[in-house]
Amino acid sequence: MTYELPAFYHRLRKKYPVVTEEEWQLLDTIATVKHIRKGEPFLRYGKVARYAAFVISGMFKFSILDEEGSEKIVKFSFIDDFLANCESYNKKAPSAVSIIAVEDAVVLRINIKKLQPLYDLHMNLLHVNLQLYQEILEQQSEHQYILSLKSPLQRYKFLLERRPFIIQKISLTNIARYLYTSREALSRARLFLLDKHRNFCD
Repeated sequence: MTYELPAFYHRLRKKYPVVTEEEWQLLDTIATVKHIRKGEPFLRYGKVARYAAFVISGMFKFSILDEEGSEKIVKFSFIDDFLANCESYNKKAPSAVSIIAVEDAVVLRINIKKLQPLYDLHMNLLHVNLQLYQEILEQQSEHQYILSLKSPLQRYKFLLERRPFIIQKISLTNIARYLYTSREALSRARLFLLDKHRNFCD
């Protein structure tokens, strides 16, 4: 039986065109829309992951705690991105990562246990799953490259040139945590680049 899907599925169709209308409808039957307030977790550190989700609105950060208990951010997720900790789910192990809303958000939450059997029946969904794994690996690789840059200035400049969306949307404090540097050092780097740009324009 077919029915009209909510409007946010239009964006997901464009991002994952291989998935058919019937398959989106099937996913919708096992998914729920969940509202998450700013600062609240989608997944809390130490809990076993049982759900994945598409971000309908809002932003999220994937954060860890270092040996001194300070927060470090390993990834940001935006509208239409996929939230999950597959390692925690597959190993049935406590999550080493917290997934926290950076602003009020809405997600399409899916029970992974109900989702996995569909991969054997619908190759398009399996294809998307593999695509998502590839995206996660690429994001991890890029973050490791950013952290290999020697100075806060170089790291911030990389984001400015390659990922301006993060600069535009994320607070300076959270960008500093993503770049593994202090807010003060990042602020100095930003001011240096602004002054350099002004001098160039002059």
